[in-house]
Amino acid sequence: MSRRISAIDIGSNAIRMMIAEVDGNGSPLKIVKKFRAPVRLGHDVFTSGMISVHSFELALSTFHQYAETNREFGVSRVRAVATSACREAKNAKEFVSAIKKLSGIQIEVIDGIEEGRLIHLAVQKELDLHNKKSMLIDVGGGSVEVTFSLSEKIIATKSFPMGTVRVLENLAKRRMNESHLGIIMGEFMAPLGEHIHRNVDHDPVDFAIGTGGNLECIGELKMRLLNRTPNTFVTFTELSQIIDKLKSLSLKDRIDKLHLRPDRADVIVPAAVLVQTIMRQAETQKLLIPRVGLRDGLIWSML
Repeated sequence: MSRRISAIDIGSNAIRMMIAEVDGNGSPLKIVKKFRAPVRLGHDVFTSGMISVHSFELALSTFHQYAETNREFGVSRVRAVATSACREAKNAKEFVSAIKKLSGIQIEVIDGIEEGRLIHLAVQKELDLHNKKSMLIDVGGGSVEVTFSLSEKIIATKSFPMGTVRVLENLAKRRMNESHLGIIMGEFMAPLGEHIHRNVDHDPVDFAIGTGGNLECIGELKMRLLNRTPNTFVTFTELSQIIDKLKSLSLKDRIDKLHLRPDRADVIVPAAVLVQTIMRQAETQKLLIPRVGLRDGLIWSML
């Protein structure tokens, strides 16, 4: 007999939920529906250290809606996790407690290691990693997780506080714009570069794997801007071409001409430049985009 379960990812740029149907043996996995609420918790936390009253209310309203949706869809189990913004918010405990009181949903605030593990779990269900060394890059709003694996086994994973929303806030605070991205990346690169070199110097990776909404968007932009398929991988050269084309467009043009959501249009270049920088450091030419992420990993973790 099949049952329905749902996974909620409280990120720095949005709160996402996915409902999946599983049979008695815990497989196969059928995605019933995906939801996304543009609640940018990172904007508050990375500037003031707190989740603002406005974002708090938006999140409460989102969870009220998600709890209702879960009831409508007959969901029997929910797992909700919060990442970078909630890890750092001084009022995270109040936030978690208010959500539980309103919706009955308990949020786990997870660290970067667990986040990397869950995303890797989703990826290995989607891609054949056997006898391959891979570098998994998950770009979030608050942090970036870089995980190295050999076959299906994680050999190193580390979280870095350089997500896209955080980079935007950093630029704004210093009255800089997109053209100064190189400066911000340079400041962040030392620990990230060290992590990469420690894991690739004597044994290079076969390919990189990119997860997160921005990476899926980059796959779509390959088709729209370069007129090339498929959207499930990009080469380093293609990524560089996409970045050049995006940089030549204003925020308004990215929304009007490329039909990007406003909260994607402003973070897509920082995300792409970040991935480009990591691929350059690891000297890898190919990035696979399996179109799975933290929510998929959460679903598998419940099985």
